[in-house]
Amino acid sequence: MGTLSKEWAISMAFSLALLLIFGLGLVWVNIERVDLAYELNKIQHQIDEREVLSAKLEVERNTLITPSRLRELAKERGLGPARPGQIRRVAASGEIEASPMVAVTVEAPKKPAKAAAEPAKPGAKVTAEAGGKPGPKAGPKAVPDAGRAVAKPKPFQPAPAGEQ
Repeated sequence: MGTLSKEWAISMAFSLALLLIFGLGLVWVNIERVDLAYELNKIQHQIDEREVLSAKLEVERNTLITPSRLRELAKERGLGPARPGQIRRVAASGEIEASPMVAVTVEAPKKPAKAAAEPAKPGAKVTAEAGGKPGPKAGPKAVPDAGRAVAKPKPFQPAPAGEQ
């Protein structure tokens, strides 16, 4: 019976060692879980703080860009609506188009009979009535009639706060 008790003692020692290893493994896994939970809470707190800051900054931005405030600031600095010729638009091709605020005219050609029959060419020389100086190429925006003005632009409509 000595061999049976010796085998039993070895198996018990092996079982206890295995149980100890599994127990330590479970404790280690639990400690890691708690550490990750603390780190997750810390990151969640940072996210919450940044969301609150983002909301505050959005409210401040929306307050700063209100049209009434911008009008006040412009008035304080002596700014007003754009005068004819101050605005230039650049087309996708890189050409500078005439301002929509300026009445655009086409210079009268040297042969009046031929000019009445032909419409204005896209590359025709354009002058602004306000300054009398030659303007940029007007392209399709050139007006064939010298006395005809460009239609007034629509009034400014501010975009909703979320679409800016």
